[in-house]
Amino acid sequence: MSQKERYFTNPFQDYCENVHGPTEKDLIPRVTVLDLIKKYVKLILTNAGAEREDLYVGEAGIAFMFWRLSRSNETKRLFPCLEYALKYISHAKELASALPKASSSKSRVAFLCGNAGIAAVSAVISYDMGKEQILQKDIDEFLKGYPACAKPDASIADEVLVGRAGYLHGVYWLNQCIEPKPIQRNVIEDICEALLKRGRTYAKAIKHTSPLMYEYHGKEYLGAAHGVSAILHALLDSPWFCENETGHYNISTSRQADIKNTLDSILSLLTKDGDLPTRFDSDRMLVHWCHGSGGAIYLFAKAYLIYKEEKYLKACRKLADRIWQRGLLRKGPKICHGVCGNGYAFLLMYRLTLEKLYLYRAARFVEFLTTDIFSKHLLTPDRPFSLYEGLAGAVCYLVDVLDPLSASFPFMDVFEFKF
Repeated sequence: MSQKERYFTNPFQDYCENVHGPTEKDLIPRVTVLDLIKKYVKLILTNAGAEREDLYVGEAGIAFMFWRLSRSNETKRLFPCLEYALKYISHAKELASALPKASSSKSRVAFLCGNAGIAAVSAVISYDMGKEQILQKDIDEFLKGYPACAKPDASIADEVLVGRAGYLHGVYWLNQCIEPKPIQRNVIEDICEALLKRGRTYAKAIKHTSPLMYEYHGKEYLGAAHGVSAILHALLDSPWFCENETGHYNISTSRQADIKNTLDSILSLLTKDGDLPTRFDSDRMLVHWCHGSGGAIYLFAKAYLIYKEEKYLKACRKLADRIWQRGLLRKGPKICHGVCGNGYAFLLMYRLTLEKLYLYRAARFVEFLTTDIFSKHLLTPDRPFSLYEGLAGAVCYLVDVLDPLSASFPFMDVFEFKF
């Protein structure tokens, strides 16, 4: 498939304050957003099946969507959100427990595609519903993945969907949502240390130019789903980058150098047009969250917040411009590789810069969901009602558009430390 065949031509004029208005109220089509949320949730309730249990495309992802709806003042009364969340997560747990892999180390570590994510979402729902006994059981279940995560061996992957980085993002999310924070700092640091060792070992083994490198099925991906971008993001989110009483980070010089040098090696691959290859050894450019600009932007945003270096903000702007040009993907509304996943990049940039340009762009991606040309692609994904590949993810995006200053791509909030 050619690049041009992957996306719709963006039909919208870019932001002009004199034309489009200077305030958030002018830019966000709230009635349209709420109408879409109601429409999509009705489709999900009517059609969502029980083929899978996980967060990525299963019942747990729909539970997360209802939990997210319950957190918004504008949507929490549209549906019995927490009741639906409990229903879907309970079914996800039943489905997961019946699988032969239920007690395997790999499933206990896997966040988006395994039991760790199911336990985490159940814990947060239990916390919000005041179900303390279930909450503790869920945390205990989640922590069953910790021993395997903390060992730097190759039996466990390192990426986000099934590996250590995904588990870490889950840890951070749990500590962000639950008080007192359920995951101890030593747990986080043990996993980060294992992740760092894995990156050093693999980079040395393949004689890579970067001090840290990771593989998934033998390929060195750069993106957020399977690649080094979200892995480095997980490390930058760690307690190592918490300022101590002297204003310095709690990280050794060697760790700091390896992370930053790897970060800068990725930055060196960013083209002047805002494209990033899917792999170090590839010239294939995609504009997705999973591969390419739509996911890498979170790494550089986090790097900018940590290091305060303008080159990282400049990279974010280039990536966001590319997403504006080529981010209206033909693959549907999904957040993994679809319109809403790319729209999230503009909400990130709005929080980072407070520039109305990015809020306007996020709103236009909402408007595109209502067009006739896009409507025929609404249910094209294999699992069209799921969190990462369907309407449940689109609902999360729409909820975040209503409250852009607290918006974050699911499980990837770059703005808060969580320990």
